[in-house]
Amino acid sequence: MFRSRHFVIALLLCALGVLPARAADPVRGQELFLQHCMSCHAPGRPMPGAPDFTRGQTLFQPDGVLLEKIRDGAEAMPGYRGVLDNTMILDLIAYLRTLQ
Repeated sequence: MFRSRHFVIALLLCALGVLPARAADPVRGQELFLQHCMSCHAPGRPMPGAPDFTRGQTLFQPDGVLLEKIRDGAEAMPGYRGVLDNTMILDLIAYLRTLQ
């Protein structure tokens, strides 16, 4: 009963538009990539030490892990907290997954 009550509440919130669903937008992600990432992650010729996303190893990680790395930074890469929000980062990840 407890589970079904939460399910009903979630359905009502979605129906009211309180919890809008949104798929990641790879087109917007490409724009963000060109603006913020291209200088170090150019496809086929990344900066030394930066992953080449056309090879895929980096993108085998779940979206949540990639989101955290982009938001908080990883190794030599600076974090984008305050520059890109989570929705923008998920758009960026969706675009990166099209490069494989």
